[in-house]
Amino acid sequence: MNRALKVSDAVPYASRIDLSRYDRAPELTCDERRIASRWAAPERPVITKRQLPRLYAPLADVLSHHGIAQSERSTTIKIVLVEVGRSKRAYWGWSEQQWLALINSQAKMTRTLLATAYLLSGFKRFYDVERNAHLLVTARLVFGRDVFDRECGRLMTALEWVGFKCRSMRSFMPSVIAAAALEGDDPRLERFDNALLERVRSLYRGPIGKRIIMLTNGLAALGLVQQPVRFRVYESRRGEEPGDIHPEWMDWCRRWLQTSTLRERSRQASYNALLRVGVWLAKTHPEVTGPEQWTVDICAEFVAAVDRLVIGEWSCSSFDYRFVPSVGKPLRPQSKIFALQVVRRFLADAQNWEWVRLRCNPRYHLATPRTILQHCKVDPRTIDDAIWLKLVWASLNLTPSDLRNERRYSFELLKAVAVVWTHAGLRSNEIVRLRLGCVRTQGEDIVDDSGEITGADRVCYLDVPAGKTSAGYTKPVNIAVRTFIEDWARIRPKQHPQLDRRTGEMANFLFQVRNRTLDSRIVNNTLIPALCAKAGVNMEDSRGRITSHRGRASAVTALASVPKGMTLIELAEWCGHRSPQSTMHYIRVKPTRLASAFAQADQLAHMIEVFIDHDAVVSGAAQDGAPYKYYDLGDSYCTNPFWTTCPHRMACVGCDFNLPKSSAKGAALAARSSLTRLLEEVPLSPDERAAVEGDADKLDRLLVRLKDVPLFDGKTPVQIRQASEQRDEGVTKRGRSPTAVRTSSQVKAASDLPTSTDGR
Repeated sequence: MNRALKVSDAVPYASRIDLSRYDRAPELTCDERRIASRWAAPERPVITKRQLPRLYAPLADVLSHHGIAQSERSTTIKIVLVEVGRSKRAYWGWSEQQWLALINSQAKMTRTLLATAYLLSGFKRFYDVERNAHLLVTARLVFGRDVFDRECGRLMTALEWVGFKCRSMRSFMPSVIAAAALEGDDPRLERFDNALLERVRSLYRGPIGKRIIMLTNGLAALGLVQQPVRFRVYESRRGEEPGDIHPEWMDWCRRWLQTSTLRERSRQASYNALLRVGVWLAKTHPEVTGPEQWTVDICAEFVAAVDRLVIGEWSCSSFDYRFVPSVGKPLRPQSKIFALQVVRRFLADAQNWEWVRLRCNPRYHLATPRTILQHCKVDPRTIDDAIWLKLVWASLNLTPSDLRNERRYSFELLKAVAVVWTHAGLRSNEIVRLRLGCVRTQGEDIVDDSGEITGADRVCYLDVPAGKTSAGYTKPVNIAVRTFIEDWARIRPKQHPQLDRRTGEMANFLFQVRNRTLDSRIVNNTLIPALCAKAGVNMEDSRGRITSHRGRASAVTALASVPKGMTLIELAEWCGHRSPQSTMHYIRVKPTRLASAFAQADQLAHMIEVFIDHDAVVSGAAQDGAPYKYYDLGDSYCTNPFWTTCPHRMACVGCDFNLPKSSAKGAALAARSSLTRLLEEVPLSPDERAAVEGDADKLDRLLVRLKDVPLFDGKTPVQIRQASEQRDEGVTKRGRSPTAVRTSSQVKAASDLPTSTDGR
């Protein structure tokens, strides 16, 4: 590439037409007026170079270019001289408006007429020409084809060098260069300064004005400017809200906006919220115009008003809510918390900066009510597992045909961004701010504390720049990230360092094309639709639209949900969070893992403690029928070794196998040291499960069905009840105390069949 000259070294450009050689008197003499009047006659005039040499010779010299046909020269000379006869004034004295009227009056535009007007009178209002201005042809006629095409070639090469590969660039870009060259009277790129380019952008409202920024990228690539010029195509409306807010409150808001050190987006969002607070003050408390007038009562009213606020209620008249579908609906809890937080910060800053002395405590009197906080919870908005796995697959298998609609960026760049999004768990603004050379390989195998070896070819390291919650850090990522980043880095055009607005340093960004960083909206607007189409899924799942930040939560959740997943502390380091509490907003417990944990806990909930008497087993007493296995039922033990399959588990009182803990034998059993404690699972039948869950009617029906079912000793519940009644009668006859009789009756009642739910 040819090195550009310095502006100071470039001599002024000399036009190919020396106007000083001509008589440029604007008024016509009497003889000239008599001859020119015949040119304006209705019949076809005869015009020769001998009639008026003073006017004919300059036109002939201007049109003596070798690329102009004789017929076109004659037509242009005739148009100009006929207008001289009609206006009775030499073209040397025509104004730009007169030249413009002549040009627009032609039914068929001649390409030489514009060049003639430019060279003879300095006409530059090409942007007002109603038909095609032929800027490219005009510039070649004015400056010469060789000179102009050489400058165009220099700029085209520079644009392709920094990443502009649009096929139509070579068709429209010369017209942009021609507009700047004609406006600045010099085709050399060294003469294109910021003032000239800004003037051209403001004059040409069409495609030429929009593409001036591309011209500045080429100048930056040639080293003629330090940075591409960022032209503002709109005027800021900040601070221009109408009169629905008190002017003094507006002054306080602007003063806070100019003083606050929050990030630009946070500062602007807070400023907009303060304006809406000004709308509320103007309606309810017009006497309150500054922070020093906020009292405890006003704070209480404001908190209550925010709690009942609906969308569009405190809107400024500069914003139209008629087409917002959610207008009139209550605010989300997060929006209410933000509104209260903004006012707390505003009042606290005003006092900390010693602007005013407050009459309230913002931290206490504007605290968020619990009724709002209780509706806020950690709610990770991850992408559905099935869809996320398909998106990961799609990012690794993208083809150029999947991105055929995207012509601004190369396929290698877009595929690298897609793989970083699905595998690195970064925010979209962190992706576009990655530095050149940010990926590093693992030199050798990794051996952890348990001795497990991780191959060096499985992971690599990604250097993440300073972001929202942390300074720059390094995180391990899949080796696929390194593969596709290096594929893009090999063909990345050479770029000039750009300013990182977050850190204030000049940096070579990885995803930098055309001397500017990648737009962070490329993930949401281009890549996610392409990945969804590739994977054959919709752009919405059960939680709504798929976005770049939801992909970050899905990547973090995937690392936490595997059997040997990363811990919360490790995930916080991997995400770049200062506190693990922030990481909780990205981790969702998968339903399958929750179901597995519930099944294990549900199984343990149906375990019962069992005591094994080793002395009875070793001595052989168990073979003779002595009990050796005791089930702990809470108030008693069951000595039936098959208790878990006994159909009468729900009515054990009165059974011969039941051993109360309060008895002497039960107390001796509890003190025995030879018992081994075990846990045994109790399978519940559907009726028993319903009874456990509290259905008393089903418990009654179960006991009725079991009244004739024999126990393991051969007796039925009816026979046990009859034997109990006989024992009670015998005790009464022998004169046992009334207390003992009542105790025996309680045993009978407990073993008896209940007739209603009150008989339990």
